[in-house]
Amino acid sequence: MIAVDTFNNCFINNGIKYFTGVPDSTLKEWLKLIFSCDSRFENRIAANEGAAISNAAGYYLATGNIGVVYLQNSGLGNCINPLTSLTDPEVYGIPMILLVGWRGVPGKKDEPQHKKMGAITKKIFTVLDIPYVILDNNYMEQIDNAAFLSKLNQRPYALIVKPGFFDIYANAHSDNKNLTGMIREEAIKCIVNTINCDDLILSTTGKTSRELYEVCSEDSRGHSNNFYNVGSMGHVSAIGLEIALQKINKMVFVLDGDGALIMHMGTLASIGNYQPKNLVHIVFDNESHESTGNQPTLSNAIDIAGIMKNCNYKQVEIISNESALSDVLNTSFSGPLGIVIKVKPESRNDLGRPTDTPEETKVRFMNWQNQ
Repeated sequence: MIAVDTFNNCFINNGIKYFTGVPDSTLKEWLKLIFSCDSRFENRIAANEGAAISNAAGYYLATGNIGVVYLQNSGLGNCINPLTSLTDPEVYGIPMILLVGWRGVPGKKDEPQHKKMGAITKKIFTVLDIPYVILDNNYMEQIDNAAFLSKLNQRPYALIVKPGFFDIYANAHSDNKNLTGMIREEAIKCIVNTINCDDLILSTTGKTSRELYEVCSEDSRGHSNNFYNVGSMGHVSAIGLEIALQKINKMVFVLDGDGALIMHMGTLASIGNYQPKNLVHIVFDNESHESTGNQPTLSNAIDIAGIMKNCNYKQVEIISNESALSDVLNTSFSGPLGIVIKVKPESRNDLGRPTDTPEETKVRFMNWQNQ
């Protein structure tokens, strides 16, 4: 495995001192250094991967220097637009290095939502005409070559990182470990115990869905009217909006996270515009991308509840304990109702994963509604 400091010095030695992106668990150990407030370089937290491409483009236009955009390969979908209409040599021709965590490596066990993107990651770069290399023990030479060719040809260059590439980085620290708030799994238990068994719940990707699955495995509610959105980060609110508009006689509860919400925040405007009376949008805000290593999000700099209000949610509540959460859910209201809950950036070490396939979840969820 590769030492994080030695790896990062390869960028610095090439004059690359700017990093931006969305965290990925494959890059977790390296990201501990990138988020350490090291004065040798800048790290710009991005709302989504496409915005990170644009951040790096802006950095180049302002300084003439290239930057590094870090992301999980699942985020390539968010990058297609700026990679084809902004940075491509047939448009502006803007150089940068893409450091891409390769989830779903063919032949390696991974979660189902990574299978397709894992299989086509290299093909995507080929179609986009973006040169790439899979990093190995020759990474120093590979980084030097990528930096040189990116600048020479005025185009992005991709470095693909397989899981297990980085050694553990022991000098890491976190800025949000002391965040106070509820425990998310306990809040989910409170929600499940308070709402009606035939209400619909949709949960965002990551540990929120994993916790909801475990809670409902031990509850009479079961899973039939739950949709575990294990992929497509940031889109569960749009899925929930349309289900609420189509199933007006069902209460629809969307369990979201701050990182996912920020990634595609425009859906808040759609919810406020279409005003589904039966939609409850609950945001668990732990100020971090917990599933990828607790890297900070941008939520501590914004007022999520205030944004919901200004997007025309009928009612918005900020909740700090289970009693207040139960009271709000038991009170008559006309949606869309927004609920923001500050939670600790932590979860059980033995937290499991849904044992059902995404297709099984889909079929069960759709069949249950038609009963």
